[in-house]
Amino acid sequence: MGVLRQSGSTKLSLRAVTPDQAVDPLLVAVREAAADEYAVLGEVGRAPTGAVAYLARDVATKKLVVLRLTISAGNEYLLEVVNQLDTSVPAPPTACPRCRAPVRGWGKFCTQCGLNLWGEQGGASHRSKEDLLVAVQDVTRGNFEILGEMSHAGGKGVVYFARDLSTGKIEALRLQPEGGGYSIGLTGVLQRYAGPIANYKPPRGGGKT
Repeated sequence: MGVLRQSGSTKLSLRAVTPDQAVDPLLVAVREAAADEYAVLGEVGRAPTGAVAYLARDVATKKLVVLRLTISAGNEYLLEVVNQLDTSVPAPPTACPRCRAPVRGWGKFCTQCGLNLWGEQGGASHRSKEDLLVAVQDVTRGNFEILGEMSHAGGKGVVYFARDLSTGKIEALRLQPEGGGYSIGLTGVLQRYAGPIANYKPPRGGGKT
């Protein structure tokens, strides 16, 4: 068992990063530290403090995790494995859909107007993760490659990570019950995606799409 999986964290030493570098040395260092334990898929988000979140897949379990990189001291960085999204994980820049105030991280509520950004599962909770994954794959086909989902500590909404086929960037998709169906939106903008991703109504009887 490697150091990162065994302890859940490890320290990295590398020089300061400049914005004009063609290859992000932080990403290179994280991939080297993850080695054969985690396949690093790409960057999720950055915090004003300099912390960076990278999406990765556990090679052994195939589950998605976040590798959170934070500055420790000088050129020292701490790399930690995070299994559940919470407010400590850097997220894409986000604005509240009601008041447009900036939303920090993966918080459940807008701190300005109090809007529940993730909603509640309610009557849709009977849908299995397998059914929802198939549905998300169906309605995003041609636009996103669905990489998997992670649980969210702040609410019952489902967060899927995907690769945007047009840009290659890692994006977060949120799936919420809405009006007897589901709406899917880019978490980075907290609004319904205005394309083939509009509203998915699960089939009756529990069958897969």
